[in-house]
Amino acid sequence: MKSYSIPLIVMLFVISSCKKDDTNITFSLPAKTQSGQNTFGFLLNKSTWTNYGQVCFPFAGGCRENLRGTYYTSDGDIHISADRVLYKNNSWDTKESLDLYLTTNFKGTRTYSTLTNDKIGIAYFSSEKGQPDKTYLLPLINPAFNIVITKIDTLAKIMSGEFSGKLFRRISDMTFATSVTDSLIFTDGRFDMKLP
Repeated sequence: MKSYSIPLIVMLFVISSCKKDDTNITFSLPAKTQSGQNTFGFLLNKSTWTNYGQVCFPFAGGCRENLRGTYYTSDGDIHISADRVLYKNNSWDTKESLDLYLTTNFKGTRTYSTLTNDKIGIAYFSSEKGQPDKTYLLPLINPAFNIVITKIDTLAKIMSGEFSGKLFRRISDMTFATSVTDSLIFTDGRFDMKLP
C-alpha cells in the first residue's frame, strides 16, 4: 500500500497544478504570406482574432484542428473554418468560430465581392459561458464582404488570401433575418493554408 501512495500523490499534484487559463493571452496578426504557413487572423471590431485552442468532443473522444480549408477543384468552391477556444479555471470560457464560403464560378486569383454578386457565405459563431450563443451573418439586403484569393497552387496545395466586411447578428434560429444595428466589422483578414 505504501508503494502506491507516492505515485498517487505525485499524479494528484500534477493534475491540480496544470489548470488551463488563457486569461492573459495576447494575440497578434500573422504576416501576410503565400507559402502554406497555416495561419489565419483578422481584426474583429479592431481587436485581434486568430485561431487558437481546439473544439473537443469528450464523448466522441477527439478534437478537431482549429484551422481547416478546402478547395474543390471540380467546381472551384472554397471553404475555410477557424476556431478559437479560450479556457478559464481549467474549463472552456468562450468558443468562437468563423466559416467562409466562396461558392461562385471560380475565376482564379482576384477579388470576389458580394457587391459584384459573387456568392459568398460567412458565419461567425460565439459562445460564452453564462451568455446566450450569438450568430452573425451577412444581411439578406445589401451584404458587404470581400474575399481576395491571392494564391491557389494545387500542386503545392497552398491557398492564400485576404478578407474584410461586415456581419449582423442573426435574430433567431428560426430565420436568417438579421439585426440592423448589432454588427461586427472584420478588417485586415488574412490566411495562408496548406490544403488537404
